[in-house]
Amino acid sequence: MLQAWERRQQEEQQQAEQRRAREQQVQHQVARCLATYAPRTQGLGSAQRKLEELRRQERQRFAEYQAELQGIQHRVQARPFLFQQAMQTNARLTAARRFSQVLSALGLDEEQLLAEARKGDAKGTSRKPRSQRPAGERMEHSSQSTPETGTAGRQSERHCTQAWTGEPVP
Repeated sequence: MLQAWERRQQEEQQQAEQRRAREQQVQHQVARCLATYAPRTQGLGSAQRKLEELRRQERQRFAEYQAELQGIQHRVQARPFLFQQAMQTNARLTAARRFSQVLSALGLDEEQLLAEARKGDAKGTSRKPRSQRPAGERMEHSSQSTPETGTAGRQSERHCTQAWTGEPVP
């Protein structure tokens, strides 16, 4: 009986060892399969770095997009509306037309006047356009113009006023 018991013990031990050997063999096979399909620890780190790099690039592109969008908005807001542009163009054309009418009413030729103005500029008198002169400087130049005295001056003033308003001045 003792021998039967020892034999069973040995058989159980052998079976346990065989079971452990098979388990180890299966574990090795599973580990190999997992190794081929699962990313390695090095691969995981590089994938993480690549993901971070892609996120950084995306943030940079988004910031550039926002800056460009903001620039477009500033340009649009700074530009007058279409009806305002049309009004400005119409006002400019009306002023030019009125200027031509006043000059022709005074008997002056616009082309000749512009040619003389260009000659004066070419001689070296560097005059700033009216829009670039300070307000005080504008007043000085207008007050320094030759004063028109007597009836001839008054008549030309009347004629100019009449041409400007279109109504006779007494």
